[in-house]
This record gives sequence, structure tokens and C-alpha cells, in this order.
Amino acid sequence: MFAPPRNLRDELLDLDQAPFEEVKDSLNDVRRVNRYLSGYKVLLHHMRPFLESQPEGKPLTVLDVATGSADQPIELVRLARRMKRPIRVVGLDINAKMLHYAQEETRRYPEIRFVQGDAKHMPFPDGAFDVVINNLALHHFSEENAVTLLEQFTRLSKRGVVVNDLHRSRVAWASIYILTRLLTNNRLTRYDAPVSVMNAFTPGEIADLARKAGWRDFQVHRHFPYRIALVETKRPEPA
Repeated sequence: MFAPPRNLRDELLDLDQAPFEEVKDSLNDVRRVNRYLSGYKVLLHHMRPFLESQPEGKPLTVLDVATGSADQPIELVRLARRMKRPIRVVGLDINAKMLHYAQEETRRYPEIRFVQGDAKHMPFPDGAFDVVINNLALHHFSEENAVTLLEQFTRLSKRGVVVNDLHRSRVAWASIYILTRLLTNNRLTRYDAPVSVMNAFTPGEIADLARKAGWRDFQVHRHFPYRIALVETKRPEPA
């Protein structure tokens, strides 16, 4: 089935105009969707090999770009704790109110700290992190800006990049439209969830973006239901 044309529109959460109590309620909806529709599972599946291959006793350093409420870093830290692997995560976001909320949510996770900044102009040197991750955020950007972000991700990472996002399709749009009407009354969630699907890239499109950004050793993985993982695994440099 052919994917519908991409229709990039602003999501209400991005406009930063809603009362923050309503925003927090919508973020709780996002957590439920991530928990039951593979949003966390995709990231953890592709991060596990990086954790397993990290030299023993040396923390894996991770940058989460557009971290939002930091729900994905929390799940990643939980995985690292279960695996008994040290980890250090920096969550970057441009929204000061969102970062304040994320700090409250991560009080029990000292492995996570935050930096306010623009994803297109990140204040870190080349190779500052082992792995850069980006969760359910690339679809918020134009193709040109998405390429810029992917260039930044690979510049900042020593070992690889994991981009975890939606897969645009008519079935995905219809499914999330119906689910949000059944499961929540939050107007932000009801509007943003279907818009997110139509903003998303297809597997072929996201592979083209990676090539334009100069990525070489990457793969695009499809996950149920209508999720994409774009994963770059860098080859170790010769000693």
C-alpha cells in the first residue's frame, strides 16, 4: 500500500501555548502509547548491543536529542541497571519548561542530566558521546532540517546513532486516530497523534535522509506497529 504524501504541520505541543497541566496530561498519554505500542521497545532493542559491547566498568555516554519529558532516557537507564552496565545520559531540549518537568521526573535517576539547546546547533565537540539517540522527534522537522540533524548526530557520536520514529501510512493514521478517540479526552493528544503520523517519514525516505547526511554504515529497521529505527553503527578506527 502506497504511503500518503508527507504533510508537515505543527503539533500543538510544539507551539508551547497550552496550559502546562494539559501538556503533562498529554505527555502521560505519550508514555502509555510508547509502553504499549513499542515506543520504548524499539529504542531498547537497538541500544542493547551498544551496552553489551561497552568495555566493562566504562560508562556508555549517550546524548538524547529533543528529550522532552525524558521518558525514553529513563527506560534506557532502567535497562542499563538491569544489565549492570554503567551509563551516563545527557538530555537536550530547547524548551525550558519541558526540561524543568524532565528534571522532576528523573530525580531518582542520577545517571541523567540536562542541557538546554537547539538540536540544529548543539554545543558539543565532535565525538563527545558514544551514542546519540533521537526518539519520536525527527518527524517534527522539514527534510532539510532533518538532514542537518542527522549530520549533527553522526558528528557527535563515536560508536553510533539510533533514531526511533514513526512510519507514515494510512493504516497507522487511521489506527491512532481511532485509538486516541477511545482512550483519551486530551485535545493535544487527539490532535497531535494523527498529525505526527502524517509528518513522519517512510523507511525509504529516512534512508535517503541518512545518505544525504553522509551516513555510510547504517540500516533501517521496521518494527510493529508502524515504527522505524534508523541505526548507524560505526566501525572501530584502526589502532
